[in-house]
Amino acid sequence: MRVSITDVARAAGVTPAVVSRVLNGDPTLQVREQTRDRVLTAARDLDYAPSHAARALRSSRSNTLGLAVHDMANPLYGEIIMGAQRAATDAGYVLLLADIDGLARGDVTFRRAVQGGAMDGLLLQRAGTAADRKIVKTASSRIPTVLLNDRSSALAAAALDDVGGSRLATRHLLELGHRRIGHLRLGGTSRSGARARGWRETLTQAGEEPRWLADGGHTIETGRQGMHELLAGPERPTAVVAGNVLAAVGALTAARESGLAVPDDLSLIAFHDIPYAAHLTPPLTTVAMPLHELGAAAVTLLLERLDGGKERQVVVREPPPRLVERGSTAPPG
Repeated sequence: MRVSITDVARAAGVTPAVVSRVLNGDPTLQVREQTRDRVLTAARDLDYAPSHAARALRSSRSNTLGLAVHDMANPLYGEIIMGAQRAATDAGYVLLLADIDGLARGDVTFRRAVQGGAMDGLLLQRAGTAADRKIVKTASSRIPTVLLNDRSSALAAAALDDVGGSRLATRHLLELGHRRIGHLRLGGTSRSGARARGWRETLTQAGEEPRWLADGGHTIETGRQGMHELLAGPERPTAVVAGNVLAAVGALTAARESGLAVPDDLSLIAFHDIPYAAHLTPPLTTVAMPLHELGAAAVTLLLERLDGGKERQVVVREPPPRLVERGSTAPPG
């Protein structure tokens, strides 16, 4: 079995990015001599050798990676981008940010950029759209492509512990005494299914029926619409797990429009903790996920692919999902 750059990094106690820069003699890398020696010793002991194809291509690299997302104004991407940026910089790469829909509209230009070697690899956060499929098809056939915050049987991917995060959120509401707990799912992605599964399994194990389910999407407006759908039935939930923090902001609006007070009439908890969650009315209870670490892990996967490594799937579990309890959840009234 071929030794990978990750194996060397694990043995040396450093990141794969550092291993790559040490072995390639990067003069800009600032590490202790002991660290450099440790990397070289680990590579020698493990008989590590980069692939011949990767070596042949190394001289023609642009040292540029792309990161394509939907809606670049989305505050969730800040932590992911910072983690990815740091890992890319440590490896001697520039990270360029792009909008997926914009790339799809300029598909011919994007194809030329990829074919012309403008970027060595691409990180992509999908949302289940036609634009995603177009960009994946264009990029993955020409350069290493890693899916971000996602799962795939065909491409390398870095994901979060979505099931664990959803279980944590649902258990919090159960422990407060709620039994009629709904879920606003993302829709269209593997992470949406995983979060819905965590919600459903946790309720079923507690002897409760997972009845209230609606699409909340990943925007304020779709969250507002989804919450109105959950509240429209003859019997409404007393608490809701929102699969996305922006959808939860819209859900708060829908609750007010329906004449409900949060948390007196309805408790609400959301995936992801962003700075303004603490400044909403009421402050939003969230499940904080390791977004910074996710960005770094995705870059590490991409560097492995550039070095000839095989596509693999990674779930970032450290640090684990963390409950940030604020004013939007309380025992049922």
